Amino acid sequence: MLKVLDVFPIGNMLSVTLEGSCDDLKNGSKLIDSSGNAITVVSVAMTRHENPADINKSTTVMVNSCQLQKGTELSIA
Repeated sequence: MLKVLDVFPIGNMLSVTLEGSCDDLKNGSKLIDSSGNAITVVSVAMTRHENPADINKSTTVMVNSCQLQKGTELSIA
């Protein structure tokens, strides 16, 4: 399960920061919200952390504009 930490609109896209292990995320992956809505990952951003141990704690992805909010829980399809 992934938790939405932050949502930032960029044009007609959303930058979404996800908390949790995102090892299986790649461009084209599908995220599913609690209502069953599918959200396609357009791009997985590179992360930069001061402490390399923190690299698996969160990941930022780009998705098409949708109704995601902070705190939403998502799963990888």
